[in-house]
Amino acid sequence: MSDCRVKLWSFEVKKLLNRSNVREAYYQAVSNSSWANLGYLVAAEIHNSEDELRLLSGLHGIGVIRINPDDPAKNTIMIPARERLAVDWNIANRLAKENEDFLNYIQLIREFHLTGKIRANEWY
Repeated sequence: MSDCRVKLWSFEVKKLLNRSNVREAYYQAVSNSSWANLGYLVAAEIHNSEDELRLLSGLHGIGVIRINPDDPAKNTIMIPARERLAVDWNIANRLAKENEDFLNYIQLIREFHLTGKIRANEWY
């Protein structure tokens, strides 16, 4: 499935990023998004860790989003993710065997890829 109609995104969401947890959270995002075209670390609060996040993003390509829980329309992409051209289907297949929610997600993507049809109620 290398059709450019489909780009898979992964989000690692945290309440807070600061000097004491930024590396651990970032590497969780790296690990948990290894299958996706785009990976993001998302947090509502980011304190004193912007430089570290820029450095890590330059090395690993995971982007950073500051989420506004009170007004999601005001979310900010602080650092854009570096896109991977191909999905790692070996990892995606392993995750689908281990996680029923992920399997359902992959099945929706497969259906769209094969038919071009979107079941909108399943995507929201």
